[in-house]
Amino acid sequence: MDRTRLQREQEFHDERFTDDGERAAAKKYYAVTRASSMRMDQILEMVPAGARALELGCGLHNHAVQLAQRGVDVVAVDISPVAALQMRQQCESLDLPGRVSVEVMNAEELAFEDQAFDLVVGTGILHHLDLDRAYPELARVLRSGGKGAFIEPLGRNPLINLYRRMTPRMRTPDEHPLVESDFDDARRWFDEVEVDYYHTLSLAAVPLRRLKAFDVALKRLEEADAWMYERIPRSRALAWSCVVELSGTKPAR
Repeated sequence: MDRTRLQREQEFHDERFTDDGERAAAKKYYAVTRASSMRMDQILEMVPAGARALELGCGLHNHAVQLAQRGVDVVAVDISPVAALQMRQQCESLDLPGRVSVEVMNAEELAFEDQAFDLVVGTGILHHLDLDRAYPELARVLRSGGKGAFIEPLGRNPLINLYRRMTPRMRTPDEHPLVESDFDDARRWFDEVEVDYYHTLSLAAVPLRRLKAFDVALKRLEEADAWMYERIPRSRALAWSCVVELSGTKPAR
């Protein structure tokens, strides 16, 4: 395991959760991520009260609180002690500490027993991981019938990749937005790997985000995205992000 890489990731996220000023200019783009967020909400709403969930990559604006408020027992982990502290403080402010357990942990080396969780969830976490290590760990800790669900950036749109190259301080040198081969690798460990694609044409709504026309424009562009991805499969390569669902874990090898 590359401990130097893990140290870089920890230091980057410690700084990000302390002062996220470098990313402030990019936050406007997240105004158009409604469709992928709604899909994740649909997945989480299917998790019954009393289930046990693991969130990889916690900190603020996470799924752990949403799940806990619906009666799900959650363990939230992050490689960053700063992110974990903020998560604990948030749970205390919402009177959720008994429902959410927070730990500092490397997602590639999970300190949990086999088949411990009904759900493993995360946002923008898989592309920071060594997937050859992370996928088998996810498969190991998921129960039979369990599911993994992740919102992740994709790595094939040339304009988005140009923006990434122009803003290196906003990301770690080791992160790797996902490509099709990453989903093929997931199929070594999961019987079902479902990928829904989002946010190509809908990015055009970003300049309208403060106008009354924004909601209508975004809805139309989201519909156009969905039509394009279905009718022209090659257009999925231009998507900014995706929702990945993993289920049907295969035996360890």
